[in-house]
Amino acid sequence: MSTSGKARLGSRYRPRLRGEERTRVAAAVGAEYAAGAGIRAIAEARDLSYGTARALILESGAALRGPGGSKR
Repeated sequence: MSTSGKARLGSRYRPRLRGEERTRVAAAVGAEYAAGAGIRAIAEARDLSYGTARALILESGAALRGPGGSKR
């Protein structure tokens, strides 16, 4: 296994978000979600998995909406 830290050509590897960077990204993702963006849309726009996007939203302190959107 390589220790160079570089992804293989064609790989979908994404480095882990840690520390200050994770806190900063969580705050931004939480703000997007609070403004009405969906988890899947946030994940796709930021090249994150659905689970990572959801975890970051929860870490930001934002409350998750129920499934299915608004019930006007």
